[in-house]
Order: sequence, then C-alpha cells, then structure tokens
Amino acid sequence: MGFAIQFSLQKYYVDLVTAEGEYFIGYSALLTLGTAKIHYSATLHDPAITGIVTGPVLSACDSPVVDKSDLIWRAPALGFEGRWQRLAGAETLALHETESGIVEWNCHQPAARTELRTESGAVYDGLGYAEFLNLTIPPWQLGLRTLFWGRFVSGKNSIVWIEWRGDYALNILICNGRKIAGAYISEDEIICNDFTLTLNNEVTIRSGSISETFISKIPSALRSAPIEFLGGREEKFLSRGRLTFADGSVDTGWVIHERVTWGQ
Repeated sequence: MGFAIQFSLQKYYVDLVTAEGEYFIGYSALLTLGTAKIHYSATLHDPAITGIVTGPVLSACDSPVVDKSDLIWRAPALGFEGRWQRLAGAETLALHETESGIVEWNCHQPAARTELRTESGAVYDGLGYAEFLNLTIPPWQLGLRTLFWGRFVSGKNSIVWIEWRGDYALNILICNGRKIAGAYISEDEIICNDFTLTLNNEVTIRSGSISETFISKIPSALRSAPIEFLGGREEKFLSRGRLTFADGSVDTGWVIHERVTWGQ
C-alpha cells in the first residue's frame, strides 16, 4: 500500500524494573502525518506502582530530555518524573534504509540506573533501559511477518536484541556494547557462541491486536494504517533472565521483551 503524504515517527521508549520485579514502561512520540503533528505520551506499569496515569497525553510538554548521558522525563500530566543514568555505552544503527526513508535506532541507554518519583509520593528505583526510534518509512511498508525485541539488564551485563522476519530480514544482538552475528532469537531463548539467555517466569504485560493496544488511542494513525497491519498481534512480557556464558559463569536479571506477528 502506498503512502501519499509525509510520514515520520520519532519515539522514545524507556523502562524500569525494580529488584522486586515491579515494572514501568513509558512512551513519548511525535507522529507526523502530512501537515498534522501529533505529540503523545503514555505508560504501562505494574499495578503495585501508584500515582501514575496510563494516558495517552496528547501534548509536547511531557517529553523526555537528554542531558549529556542522562535522560530526564518530567511528566506531570502522567503523574511522574524519572531519571535514567547511563551505565553502558550508546549504540546507533540504521535498521533499514531506502530512497524513500529510514528506520534509525538509537539505543541511548542499554543499561541505566533509574529512579522514578510518582504523584503519590512513592519512589521506585532499579535498572532500566532507554531508546529512541526515528522512522520516515511507515512500518506497514516494511513487510514484516514477525518482530522480536527485548532487553536484559543486570548489575553486570546488558543485552538487547531485534529480529525482523518477513520481506526484509534483520538480526541484531548486542551484548555489553559488542555486536554478535548469527544469533538464534526466539520468544524464550537467545543463543549465540558466547552465551545462552533463557527467559523464565513470563508475565504478560500487554496482549492484543495493534488496533486494540497503543495505536488505538491515536485515531489519525488508525485511519492511515492498512487493516492488515492493524490486525497484527502485539504481546509484551516481563521475564526473569538467566544468562549463561560459554565459560560457565551465570548472571541473572530482568527482561522486558515483545513479539509482534502479522498474518498468523
């Protein structure tokens, strides 16, 4: 399906998992469709975290700000403010590039020390992650059938992975700042020559069709995207990760990961 008008999406994604497994996920984006510009922010969070509004909030005032290596997000309309302090080096990659546009991924903080203060006066701290995605190609033009994404963070190690299956194949695995080729990526296991990461005790954070989840809050995006894309199923999870290196050493940490499928 062609796209006759200008499209761009610039989106921050941040998260936090406490030592006890309480999770927070935040999104802040600018969507451009032709001459219309839509700013929106929203959250997903553990029921045990109080004082936060799910959203969305349609405002440019509640956007994250990058301050050197830190990311600061003051979002009074969503009921929180947070700071992500980088613990690992950033990575920027062009995931896909054509004459008509680009999908650029900035893994701003593969691992971060994070503190979140909510409107209720509660303070939550733990390890987190932050990235920025810049798309000038509509995602429904990428020909995806399956998308895997995830991040593992512990006090010692950080891992992030992306796999696209479809018309354009993509397999990215980065461990502690080093790119690793040829990894096997699935919904519950990441395997490469250097290590195996096993995902256990999975908890579903969100599950539903794309038209029923986050994008459902943005009517203009619903009108623009084709039905086949909106029918894709998004599943987002929290798991406990067990990281076993080739030398036998073991590390554990929290994992947030997702699987999106189309036409299945």
